[in-house]
Amino acid sequence: MHPTQQPQHGFTLIELLVVIAIIGILSATVLVSLNSARGKANDAKIRADMRQLSLALNLYYDEHGSYPPGVDTTPISTSLKPLVDDGYLGSIPTSPNQYPYRYYLYGQGGTVGALVVAVFTATPPSTGYPGSCRPWGAEVNNWCTQSSNSYYCLCHPY
Repeated sequence: MHPTQQPQHGFTLIELLVVIAIIGILSATVLVSLNSARGKANDAKIRADMRQLSLALNLYYDEHGSYPPGVDTTPISTSLKPLVDDGYLGSIPTSPNQYPYRYYLYGQGGTVGALVVAVFTATPPSTGYPGSCRPWGAEVNNWCTQSSNSYYCLCHPY
């Protein structure tokens, strides 16, 4: 080294680029894992909501002899408000993803059955819950029983 030359400190451009690339790869891996965990957490909330709605609907049916009125065009918060009014639910659960819960009543006077539908985020499509949910009759396929969808249905007796 020349006596007037200063020793060089720091990193070369190649070293900096390698470090930046490693940080990028690690952050991408973390983000993928985070999205997967978020989807599974959403699905766990949906399952818990479905259990809560199932219990509340059964209690309501036991007391009133029918399910709360409602159609697809009515928001679930309006259709299932009687469950809150009668104390079966503290509040109407809301979907954690972009697909709102749907509530359908079938049969005359609400005595035949009710259907609550949710779309899971991370769980692959299934034939519904339970798979025998066919509110329009055994000869009519309903979209909750089709294996090509991602709808999950909570059915009540009919």
